[in-house]
Amino acid sequence: MSRTISTNMEPEKKPELTHTTSFSEGEICHHTTEHIPTPNVTLIQDAIEAIGMGRYQWRLMVSCGFGFVVDQMLLVSISLVMPQASKEFAPQYATLLSASQYAGLAIGAIAFGLLADITGRRLSWQISIFGVSIFTAVGAASPTWAVLNVFVAIAAFFGGGNLAIDLTVLAESLPRKWGFLLTGLACLWGLGSTITGLIAWPLVVNFCCPQGATPATCRKSDNMGWRYLYIILGVLCLFMSILRSFSLRMSESPKWLALQGRREEAVVSINTISRINKSAYRMSSSQLHEEQSEPHKSMRAAFGMLAGLFQGKRQARSMICLILIWLLVGIAYPVYIVFLTYYLEAHGAKIGDGSVYQTYRDWSVSSVVGILGPVLSGYLIRVPFLGRRRTITLTACACAIFAGLFTTVKNEAQNVGFSCMINFFLNAMYGVIYG
Repeated sequence: MSRTISTNMEPEKKPELTHTTSFSEGEICHHTTEHIPTPNVTLIQDAIEAIGMGRYQWRLMVSCGFGFVVDQMLLVSISLVMPQASKEFAPQYATLLSASQYAGLAIGAIAFGLLADITGRRLSWQISIFGVSIFTAVGAASPTWAVLNVFVAIAAFFGGGNLAIDLTVLAESLPRKWGFLLTGLACLWGLGSTITGLIAWPLVVNFCCPQGATPATCRKSDNMGWRYLYIILGVLCLFMSILRSFSLRMSESPKWLALQGRREEAVVSINTISRINKSAYRMSSSQLHEEQSEPHKSMRAAFGMLAGLFQGKRQARSMICLILIWLLVGIAYPVYIVFLTYYLEAHGAKIGDGSVYQTYRDWSVSSVVGILGPVLSGYLIRVPFLGRRRTITLTACACAIFAGLFTTVKNEAQNVGFSCMINFFLNAMYGVIYG
């Protein structure tokens, strides 16, 4: 895709019609006449196209990559902590710890999503990982099961906020033809799983109560492994939060600023991106229009934006489909992760000696394979025949097939093989949906 942009073009001198072909999505016609000015958000995107991919976007991609790693650390740590903490606290329903986490994720995603539209992207983006780091580390001091649930829910609240904002920040700064990175970046979910498993492995072996332990035989001093895991994850998240805020800094999203009617600040943000990328492009405030859109500075206005997501049959259909997909994924994922061991045990699967070594070895292998899934989907969405819709269908069907085959697991080799394939296609599908 190529596009020529004049930095000195005055609004009244713009051509009657600019016609371009967008990347893998068909054709886009921007009608720009004296009476129908090009929206400022479109002009901002034109400026980003003129600047091109550069140091600012790569730096931002690393920062958002931290968010992907943190999110997955938070999600998978629950399945590692839950069985160990249960030995010490003996809760009646141990698996409900995951319910506390998902409740926090849901509320955090909604709250931070609205906050990002009201106060801007940068604030939400910076404090999300910081909140995860603090409450994950503090959760290690939980004296009871109830307190652990509270800290897990609060940490998940910030984690859900991070999930809501990471790709938004990156998407609003990328040239269109680099959009496939939004899908490929999901490979870091697999990396987050691998890192968490490798950290937990020696801690569980050396600092947790043995299998079959009860509160009578499992003292706090004998079961510090899961606490050490939370402390280490909290410190890692804090380190990434500091890097994100002070080293890999971002400018406020110029698109959000334009939507708020803050033209001067949007221009400053665009020119900052251009300067960091060492581009000769410079924008002036005269290139943006005095739009009459009212800044979204209230919750009422933010909720009003939600209604716009369902305007028109095609838009409404797309949103309903995405909501249903995420709803079904939200049901399937915790069922698979949390109840997997219970299912295998109930159905008499013989998957080796059941040792901690085998458990974490298999976890690490399937997690590493999962890293590669989004790499595949990042390629498939660029194939004209497949695009995003057919790639979602293909990866979802493959994931469902291997999940079905997993119910036939009878030995260790099948367990590892099917687990790897499920993680591979699950992350591949996630990457497309999330992007």
